[in-house]
Amino acid sequence: MAIYHFHVTQISRGKGQTAVSAAAYRAGEKLHDNYYGEEPDYTKKGGVLYTEIILPEHAPREYADRETLWNAVEFAEVNGRAQLAYSFDFALPNELSDEENLALVRKFVSENFTSRGMISDMAIHKPGKSPGDIPNPHVHVLVPMRPLKEDGTWGNKQRREYILDENGERIKGADGKYLFNAVKTTDWGAPETLEQWRANWAKAVNDALEKKGFSERIDHRSNAERGLDALPTIHEGPAVRAMEKRGIRTEKGEWNRYIKSINQNMKKLLSYIAEIRDAIKELKHEEARAKGENGELSSALFFYLGKNTEKGYRAETKVKMTAEVLAFVEKYHITKLDDYQGVVTNLYNQVATLRKEIRELQAEKKGVEEMLRMYQQYKETLLVYKEWYAISNPKKKADFETAHQGELMRFHMAERVLKKNYPDMRIPVKALKRKSEELASAIKGSSPELERVKEEAKQAYKLKCRIADAYKQTQRNTKREEQSL
Repeated sequence: MAIYHFHVTQISRGKGQTAVSAAAYRAGEKLHDNYYGEEPDYTKKGGVLYTEIILPEHAPREYADRETLWNAVEFAEVNGRAQLAYSFDFALPNELSDEENLALVRKFVSENFTSRGMISDMAIHKPGKSPGDIPNPHVHVLVPMRPLKEDGTWGNKQRREYILDENGERIKGADGKYLFNAVKTTDWGAPETLEQWRANWAKAVNDALEKKGFSERIDHRSNAERGLDALPTIHEGPAVRAMEKRGIRTEKGEWNRYIKSINQNMKKLLSYIAEIRDAIKELKHEEARAKGENGELSSALFFYLGKNTEKGYRAETKVKMTAEVLAFVEKYHITKLDDYQGVVTNLYNQVATLRKEIRELQAEKKGVEEMLRMYQQYKETLLVYKEWYAISNPKKKADFETAHQGELMRFHMAERVLKKNYPDMRIPVKALKRKSEELASAIKGSSPELERVKEEAKQAYKLKCRIADAYKQTQRNTKREEQSL
C-alpha cells in the first residue's frame, strides 16, 4: 500500500561526503571525481530503474551529463567543509505502474524544483526482485546547493547583510571588521519551503491514486502532528534484512522489534486516553445540560462517582465496579468528573515525557554508534591506506589506487568524520562502547515505567466503561419513569 516518506539531507564535505560519489551511488554508475582523483564505481548496484537530469532553461546543456555536472559542483566550492547538495528521497506508491510513477516524479520535480531554478539529478530505485519481496519503489533527487545565475554561472549560496547604526553607517566589531549577517540567497533550505514540498508531494500522490480509482491516501504530516509520534527504528540495511528473512535473528532486528513493541504499547495507551477524553467531553456536556434543567448533575455521575451525595457507593454500583477500578478511584480520590479528567491528563503527560526521553536517548545512541562504525571502517582500511601511501613509484601507486579505490574511499571518509570529532585521532573506543551500552540500558529501563503507566491507563479505561454503563442504566431508568407517568 502507499506510504508517505519525503526526506531531505545535505551532502557535505564536513561529513566526509563527495557530490560525485553521491551521484554515482544513486545512479548506479561509475564516475570520475576530478576534485579528489577518485573513481567511485556503483555499476554493480541493483534496483536502479531510471535516471535523468532535469535542467532549468538557463542551465548549460553540458550539465545534462552527470559526471560534468557534479565535478562542476565540486570545483565551485573551495571550503573544505562545504555543503554541496540537497539530497531528497521519497517513496513512490506501489499502486502505480513504473511508467505512472515516472510521470508523477517528472511532473513534481518540474513544478517544485526546476521551476525554482534547481538542477535535479533524479534516480528511481525499485529494490525487491526476489519472490515474495515487497517492492519498495522510491526516488532520489540530488540538487546542487549553490544556485545558478541567469548567465549559467554559479551564484552565491548566501550574501552579506551589514549591520548599520542609527545613521546608516556600517558597524565594526572588536577585530576592526564590519559586522554582518549571512542571508541565504534562496529559500530552498527554509523549513516552510520543505513543508510546502512535503504537502505538494502528498497531494500529487493522492491525486494520482484517486485518478486510478484507489481509495488509499497518504498524509505528509508528522506522527507528532497526527498524534502518533512513533519512536524511530534503526536502519537495518540489505544484509540484515536478508538474514532476518532467512530466520537469523540479528542485533539490529532485535532492537527494532523492541522499539516496535514500545510503539505498539504507546499507541494502545494513547488510544485508551483518547477514548476517555472523548467520553469526558460527552459527560461534561450532559453535566451542563443537567444543571440547566434540574439544577444538579446527572444522577448517573452522582451515584457512580459522587461520594459527596451519599455516605458510600450504592450496592448496585459496587457490584458493577471491579475491585481494581474501585482501588483506582480510591487511589486518586476521584469523586467528581474534574478529578477524573485531571488523572487522565496526567497519564497523557507521563506518556509524552517517556516518549521524549526515549527519543533523546535514541538520538544520542545513534551518534555514538556512528562514531564506532566509522572507527571500525577506519581500522578495516588503514593497512590498505598505509600500503598505498608507502608506494613511491607513481605508476605502481596509480595501479594500486585503481585496484583498491573502494577501500581508500572508505578510509578517507572515516578519517574525515573521526577527525571532525577527534582532531588528534585518539578515539575513546572503550568509552564509546560503554556509553552505547549505557544508553541501550537506559532506553530498556523505560519498559517497567511504561508498563506501570499502561496499567494505570487500563484502569482509567475500565472506569470510563463503568461510567458509560451507569449512565446508560440511568437513562433507561429515567425513560421507564417517564413512560409510567
